[in-house]
Amino acid sequence: MGWFNYHLWEFTIGKRRYGLPADEDWGTEPRIEASKVRLRDVLQPGKNVIDYLYDFGDSWEHRITITNIRPGEPGVFYPRHVAGEWNAPPEDCGGIPGFYALREAVADPAHENHAEAKEWLDDYDPKSIDELPIRYALSRITNRRNAAKARLASKKQTPSPS
Repeated sequence: MGWFNYHLWEFTIGKRRYGLPADEDWGTEPRIEASKVRLRDVLQPGKNVIDYLYDFGDSWEHRITITNIRPGEPGVFYPRHVAGEWNAPPEDCGGIPGFYALREAVADPAHENHAEAKEWLDDYDPKSIDELPIRYALSRITNRRNAAKARLASKKQTPSPS
């Protein structure tokens, strides 16, 4: 998304909510700590719906529908980025109403907030997606997974002392 994780967020799968550690007092209902959960442990065979809420003030709501879970292909590293379209709205733009207000101000040179909005959005282009940060973030996850698999494999191959 290009967001910087400055805000509270949560995922909801079924009736379970996942997010930041419960010991952080944000004045919200308790959630299961997301970093301690694996998708393979919470997704069910068949269709799964994941609701993602980012920034409880701006309320960016996303729905992810998973319809086909299948085994990975040998030699292919996961997770992986396949394709993307359009750019996410910029961080802290005020949710959907704020985003449209910014775009309206940028598009109209006579708008009272035109200069400020143009400066704030800088070179933002809603039709452009920068895939490099996405690929980089996913490769970090892949590298951690592969390192963990290698550690497990080496432990299985090392004979235990008798």
